[in-house]
Amino acid sequence: MDNNYNQQPNGSPYQQQGNPYQQQGNFYQQRAPYMGGGPGNYGGNAEPRKAPNIFQQFVLSFVPTKYDRLMKVKVGSMVLFVTLLAFAATVISFINHMISLKFIDVNALVDRLPDFTITDGDLEIEEDFLYEDGDMYVYITKDVAEFTYGDAAKKAAEGYRDIILVGRNQIYFMQNREQLRYQSVGFKIFGRNKQLSKKRALDAVMPYLMAESVVLYIFIFLGRIFGYFLFAAVYLLFAMLIASIMKKRLETGVLFRTAVYAKVLMFVAAMILGLIPFMNAFVFFLLRVVVTISFMVFAIAKLPENKPVPMPMGPGMGIGPGQGWQ
Repeated sequence: MDNNYNQQPNGSPYQQQGNPYQQQGNFYQQRAPYMGGGPGNYGGNAEPRKAPNIFQQFVLSFVPTKYDRLMKVKVGSMVLFVTLLAFAATVISFINHMISLKFIDVNALVDRLPDFTITDGDLEIEEDFLYEDGDMYVYITKDVAEFTYGDAAKKAAEGYRDIILVGRNQIYFMQNREQLRYQSVGFKIFGRNKQLSKKRALDAVMPYLMAESVVLYIFIFLGRIFGYFLFAAVYLLFAMLIASIMKKRLETGVLFRTAVYAKVLMFVAAMILGLIPFMNAFVFFLLRVVVTISFMVFAIAKLPENKPVPMPMGPGMGIGPGQGWQ
């Protein structure tokens, strides 16, 4: 009685089929242009394309259908890009802040103020003083030791853009020109057993306000970087949902990069509008969310899949290279 298996030229019929994964080739080389066969290799003999530089990253971030090129950017380069973006936004807002401070004519303001003195860190004034001129609001009193952010925010809500509140122990300065920037200087810094007239007191306060501005904007710069990636992580959840709906197999790293670059347009828009605040903050926030998610939808739809298909298990499917169930 003949053995049917002996009639096969290669012995086992499974050996004729070979490993199905070997026949299909490397998944990444076929489907992941930015992961298989080296950066930018699209599976053929095409020359690898270099990852975009900083300027190219900025330009491509406005074109979601070209995000496949941005997926080749290394993590360090992406972090540097966001850092430079945050630095540019901080420098622009700082310059705007310094210019707006110069708009305040200190000498003209001093002429309107009543006489007062600061002795041993305490303000002495005969009666309360209130000055309102256009978008400027100045209030001086010795009945309040220190004003708070809430006190200034109430006046900002009324439409004032330059607010100066002077209490017994502190001067509080708020600008509504850019997201309610505020600073305060305690009179204790002038030292004990020292008396300052109104002119000398204001001249002494301005350098402290300038120095505080520098420190403040350093923290703003660091906060912008941290906040950028934090919100990108939130948008990552939306990106994962979008990819799931589209049935696109994309790795988490790719989706996170998509979120990072999709945020650029509205980040720049917020930087520009921050110089001329005229839009309701909540309405603008909703607009940022809608535009960013829309960018991610277009980008994810165009991105090639790069997540490996789960290994099928069953008879005839390889346990090891070139092996079947023998």
